[in-house]
Amino acid sequence: MNAQTEDVKAISTEVERVMSAARDALTDEMVSRLATTAGDAAELLDQVNRAGLVRAIPALAQMVNNGDLDRLSQLARVYAAAQDALTDEMIGRLSGAVGEGLALLDQVNRAGLDRAIPALAEMVNNGDLDRMIKLVRVYSSAEDALSDEMVGRLTDTIGNGLSLLDRFSRGGAEHVVKMLESLQTSGALERTATMLPQLAERLATVQEVLLSVDAAAKASRDAAPAKGGTRGLWKMMRDPETQDTMRFLLTVGKQLRKDWGAKK
Repeated sequence: MNAQTEDVKAISTEVERVMSAARDALTDEMVSRLATTAGDAAELLDQVNRAGLVRAIPALAQMVNNGDLDRLSQLARVYAAAQDALTDEMIGRLSGAVGEGLALLDQVNRAGLDRAIPALAEMVNNGDLDRMIKLVRVYSSAEDALSDEMVGRLTDTIGNGLSLLDRFSRGGAEHVVKMLESLQTSGALERTATMLPQLAERLATVQEVLLSVDAAAKASRDAAPAKGGTRGLWKMMRDPETQDTMRFLLTVGKQLRKDWGAKK
């Protein structure tokens, strides 16, 4: 018992010596800082107690255990790094972009464009939107390829075409359409279409006949006038070329009489 008492006295003596040494080592400035620190710590504990942050300690402990607190700190570091990297000009552009985006969303909401979303989705699904984009690209390429001269010529062509259509409409186009419908109903239009190739093939023959008539008329005009009389007629009849010509004309007349006479 006396031994334990002596040990306690020895420990008390050592503690007193340590306290005395600490008091001797502390300066007035250090004591002031320690007092300030102790006061701030006491005030912080009072604020924590008043705010009820004691209830957040289990949640903080869980965040520490599952690593959420580390992720939050890393996210805060990323945000701080982004904030340090942003300049005033970048912030101004971002603010302008955000403002314009909100204004666009407000205009879309006011215009009721949300009702067009199902139609756009359907166009995307069936490929109509891609076809429209390709059509716009083709139009843009054509617009880039057209020069001022080509645009002027196209404009003149379109204007002349519209003027021609207007004249055709004013000139009785309805009657022409009715006549074509009547020909189509009676079958005459089909017969005409069938005979057109044959008529085109015979046009060369008709042209040769007309050229022959023209040449004969010219030769007759250039020839000397006939003297008349039976002697001249007899001489002409004895000419072999005259006989061949008369035979040809008689043959043509017989063929015409055979064809047209049979129809009558």
